[in-house]
Amino acid sequence: MVQSIIAVLLLMMTALAHPAVAATAPAEAPAARETVPASNIAAAADVRPASFLGRTGESFRQNILVESRWRLILNGLWTTVIISVLATALGTLIGGITCRMRMSRHRLPKAVAATYISIVRGTPVLVILMLTYYVVFASVNINPVLVAVIAFGLNFGAYVAEIFRTGIEGVDRGQAEAGTALGFSRAQVFFHIVMPQAARRILPVYRGEFISMFKATSVVGYIGVEDLTKASDIIRSRTFDAFFPLVMVAVIYFTATWVLGLALDHLERRTDPMARRKGAVAT
Repeated sequence: MVQSIIAVLLLMMTALAHPAVAATAPAEAPAARETVPASNIAAAADVRPASFLGRTGESFRQNILVESRWRLILNGLWTTVIISVLATALGTLIGGITCRMRMSRHRLPKAVAATYISIVRGTPVLVILMLTYYVVFASVNINPVLVAVIAFGLNFGAYVAEIFRTGIEGVDRGQAEAGTALGFSRAQVFFHIVMPQAARRILPVYRGEFISMFKATSVVGYIGVEDLTKASDIIRSRTFDAFFPLVMVAVIYFTATWVLGLALDHLERRTDPMARRKGAVAT
């Protein structure tokens, strides 16, 4: 009984205490407001969402400048260029040899070349890359960049072989026979008569195939090569920003292919006698 009376008294005292607290609160509130500096209130009123340029600048700082992440992009671009150039050189050599075998009069080299071309052209380049790294060189401690060069060189060589064969067969055989009748050797006929005319047919297609291979090297990250695309993935994993790194890499690929296209266009004009005559007349 006594405990019940004490509990009721405590509840009544608590209920009476709340109005007192509420009554004193308005009197203390002005004093608390007076302690906030006016400059802070003005600054809080001026807070607005960041502009597009502001967000872009912050993205640029986070993805490029912080921790010198631009070095990842630069090193990745250099790796992509190295793989593309070396694979082009290797593929051109393989393509020339395969083209010679494909145009041979003997059945065995012709069959071997045709089989190689059919298999490589019918297999995705990513599968060729992974087979080369994880199967062919699985037990060898080899630099993955070198593996990428070999894989893309094999893929490029199969296409180049057909490009070379088509360009050479497009030259009229009567001109080769005329060169032979004039006393030229087979090598002289090829390099002085056939090849200059075939080059005009080969270069436009060769240019397109080279640019396609340059863009296809973006898959070398599957074997651990830190190329341009892999560098963007590393930056994205650190900043959790997918938009800026991917757009930046797309712009770099577009710029690089555009410059390569201009350089190969210039080479094509230099090997075209008609274009050289027009340039001479214009000057």
